[in-house]
Amino acid sequence: MEPVLRNFIFCDAIVPLPEGKIACYGIFTDLFVAAFPVTYPRFCIMTSWTQAPGFHIQQIKMLNPARTAIIQQSPEQYFTLSNETETANVITELNQLMFSEAGAYVFQLLVDSRLAGEFPLYFRAR
Repeated sequence: MEPVLRNFIFCDAIVPLPEGKIACYGIFTDLFVAAFPVTYPRFCIMTSWTQAPGFHIQQIKMLNPARTAIIQQSPEQYFTLSNETETANVITELNQLMFSEAGAYVFQLLVDSRLAGEFPLYFRAR
């Protein structure tokens, strides 16, 4: 059985809270910068998975707006679901990424080597 994606969130920071909660600060879908190219200091991606007991592997690839090159690729991240009702949250921190132009950078989400979805992050000039 393949895991089901519950959430894909871009944000500035993620903080685990008591009682199993997670706080995502500064959630966004677009980022505005003064000029290109720009090196963005830090942001996070949180994914949440459910409905597939067992061991799984997640990886995220970032493509340029033309979709012709992989700019960044996360290391493999591992999670295990004990039963169908459990949710696993996977946090990916991205630091010092260079964005050369305005446009929609595409984040491909892979789970167990299968493409689970594509999520655009729009970089725009102010």
